[in-house]
Amino acid sequence: MYTSPTSPSAGQKALMLLRLESRPVGDVLIVQCHGRIVAGNEVFTLHSSVGDSIVKYGDVVLQLDHCEFVDSSGLGALVRLMQSARAKGGDLKLSGVSERTRKTLEMTGLNKQFEIYEAVEEAITAAYLGSRYSKGIAGDHRPRILCVYESSDVCTFLREVLCSAGYNALTTMSIDDARILLKATKAKQVILSAKMQTVYGKSTKKMLEEIDPQLQITVLEENFGTQDPGEAAEKLLSQLTTAA
Repeated sequence: MYTSPTSPSAGQKALMLLRLESRPVGDVLIVQCHGRIVAGNEVFTLHSSVGDSIVKYGDVVLQLDHCEFVDSSGLGALVRLMQSARAKGGDLKLSGVSERTRKTLEMTGLNKQFEIYEAVEEAITAAYLGSRYSKGIAGDHRPRILCVYESSDVCTFLREVLCSAGYNALTTMSIDDARILLKATKAKQVILSAKMQTVYGKSTKKMLEEIDPQLQITVLEENFGTQDPGEAAEKLLSQLTTAA
């Protein structure tokens, strides 16, 4: 059977499909886009995934450094998601935009509607410095605390326990993201997993203290995630009270 040399193979088609990888960085959701944002299943995937995330997070950063192409439908989808986020008091920011996509945004004038950043770190910091967060920070006098743990379930547990105890808690499963959050939020306390005390062969404590030498760091016990929840929560709150 004759196959046109311009027709994409099954493998090429698979590479074109839009694949999204999401991770929360505190209260901001980062969505890494792989492939193309084009009419059809790709736009539907973007709308269904990011649209639901906007309801939960409000602020979303789309990483487009691995996005090969965005067509007219894709641009329309980005605008609609951005408008939806802003209507809810949040925003949809773009980072790592390719030269091709950047030129398209400039030609259509849409570059004036989006907040566009070279690096995702800049977009996250901008989200925390935005009006929604700055107003919240000004009126929120609770101690801000950052939890760094490798399990999303334990992160959720820590956040609920600390918020119930009167803290303004943020969580992340990444040391790199923790550094971004510290710079953006000026948190003065960190709760650190025992398994994350070193990263890249360096002391996590020293890396974080380079950002703020006055930082208060509490290291959890290695079996924290498997302890009795009530006892674990009580002990942690006691440690924080003693350290304060």
